[in-house]
Amino acid sequence: MDAVVKTSITRSWSTTIGFLVAAVVSGAVSVGLFMTIVEGAITAGIACIPAVLALIFLFMAIGGAGVASCPGCGERLTNLGTGSNEAVLCPKCLKYYEGTGGELWATDLGKVAANAVYTTKLPEKFNFPEGCCVCGKPATQRVKVETRMMNASSAVTAPAVGYSSSTITSVEVPHCAEHKDGAMLSGTAKDMHIRFRSYPYMRAFCELNGVGPG
Repeated sequence: MDAVVKTSITRSWSTTIGFLVAAVVSGAVSVGLFMTIVEGAITAGIACIPAVLALIFLFMAIGGAGVASCPGCGERLTNLGTGSNEAVLCPKCLKYYEGTGGELWATDLGKVAANAVYTTKLPEKFNFPEGCCVCGKPATQRVKVETRMMNASSAVTAPAVGYSSSTITSVEVPHCAEHKDGAMLSGTAKDMHIRFRSYPYMRAFCELNGVGPG
């Protein structure tokens, strides 16, 4: 059996400092807004927005400023968790990686994740691979997954296997009787993506429809 290739994740101090500076600036903006514009619930909500951003930047500075070489092709991967990671897509070799304890390795080709994290573009015309999108067993139902689009204005449909783009974009994804949460949608009306729990099913979808991960 071939040894698992692992690479170590190190902290990027330039990225860490950048996140910290952004956190401080966002916090200062929030304080300034509270001192100048807050007169009620609406203006208080507006003033809270940069405060929330400050917390996000602080969180990224603490745990999201890791860098590592791709275990597959050597590409430099950034914005990694300094402890654990799941479904890290290399932009060069287009494979997924994961890891814990400050290390990164290739995702098992047969892995089924707890959540829909393996992503690919959803073209206007497509077909689903045969079988349940979670376990691969014969599909007995199609489960509708949908996302609400704020900027959708037109309808695009593809009979049986397409998706509609209006206020709500939806697709019906093959599942067996035991599963119903194997996929989800994300993106915009012009750049729609579908996420699967199953890494092998995502790769089969890509191959069938001529698209790539990510």
